[in-house]
Amino acid sequence: MSRRIGVGWYFSASHNDAVRREVHGHSYEVVCWCETDAPRDAVVLQAKLKMILAAWDHTTMPPELSRAEDMAAALMHLMECDGVTVSRPIERLHASVGRCG
Repeated sequence: MSRRIGVGWYFSASHNDAVRREVHGHSYEVVCWCETDAPRDAVVLQAKLKMILAAWDHTTMPPELSRAEDMAAALMHLMECDGVTVSRPIERLHASVGRCG
């Protein structure tokens, strides 16, 4: 039987806003979804996500990762999962790629 598991974590980073022409930051929440037939340990997947996001935390994101949907696509590849949502919960903004939830 196929199962879906989700793991999440958070980070804060700044980016250069091309519209406002200023550097400013946000707090992000990330959820990665993986479909699997074999048992997968969510704790191991979450540790991998935490490690990736620790490299991004309190940095200025490069231009190719300045938008949440670009971050989600990069994380889907890095996490080897099939869906990612990157949210800015304070502003109630969300971006998803792949199969989420």
